[in-house]
Amino acid sequence: MKHKEQYKEIIKQGIIPCFETNLGEVYFEPTEMGFAVGTACNVGLLKDFEFIYDNDFSFDENLNELNEQIIDYYEEVEA
Repeated sequence: MKHKEQYKEIIKQGIIPCFETNLGEVYFEPTEMGFAVGTACNVGLLKDFEFIYDNDFSFDENLNELNEQIIDYYEEVEA
């Protein structure tokens, strides 16, 4: 699971694994198939949906697609 290794690398660099939306910060953490996406609270991640990682694309391309799905998901929630 190369996405898990790359996720660990961004954490080591001090990068917080989140995206900002108009509703606040949305965090992601690795799962077996990709990333769990949701908001954070004192007990951890409150999962809203799962992003399936595509191994045919780079980590950066997957993060760009994840960002697009986050925008789409949370725009629907807000509406």
